[in-house]
Amino acid sequence: MKSQLIVCMVLIYAMLTSSASAGCGKWVIRDNTDFLKDPIFDDAVASSTGSSATVNPDGTAKAKNETAESSEKAVTNNALAEKKAPTIDLAGKWKVLLEKSPAEQDAGKAINLILIQTGDRLQGYGTLLEGGADTPATATGSISEEGISLDVKLVQQQKDYKLDMALVRSELEGSYELYETEELAEMGNATASRSGS
Repeated sequence: MKSQLIVCMVLIYAMLTSSASAGCGKWVIRDNTDFLKDPIFDDAVASSTGSSATVNPDGTAKAKNETAESSEKAVTNNALAEKKAPTIDLAGKWKVLLEKSPAEQDAGKAINLILIQTGDRLQGYGTLLEGGADTPATATGSISEEGISLDVKLVQQQKDYKLDMALVRSELEGSYELYETEELAEMGNATASRSGS
């Protein structure tokens, strides 16, 4: 075993120290060439792409007012994208309290979630706390002008909680519907607040 290991080490060392021999030739480093600074290439890219393009796709020169119009459109599109971006930040830890409607004797259920926000999209994971048991859950959702919608799935139990909430002060308030095997099984009120830990 030791002799095989020694032979392998010698072969690897020989391969690493020998020069390339597959007809590749030698690499020559030139002192006067900087591939990162090529003004001719930079000018060609600037004149043929984006809102500052000075050449049409057919190779003819663009009129000055065409490039101005395209840059104005780009500014308008950026302004619209900024308006559509949600102003609320829901990323972080949340505790969602679920209370049946009509209210019953039981203490209710809670879902601890960690939400990750990307623009108006939400995703996350957590656990459903019910009857002393913790059940893993995943969450997906979105933020719109109408409110926040979350779909919390319990894969092990084939249950889906659909939450429709709105931001009221620093909490989320709304309602939930529980679907078991795609049939409505329960509904009630949902209140979510940021979790401290």
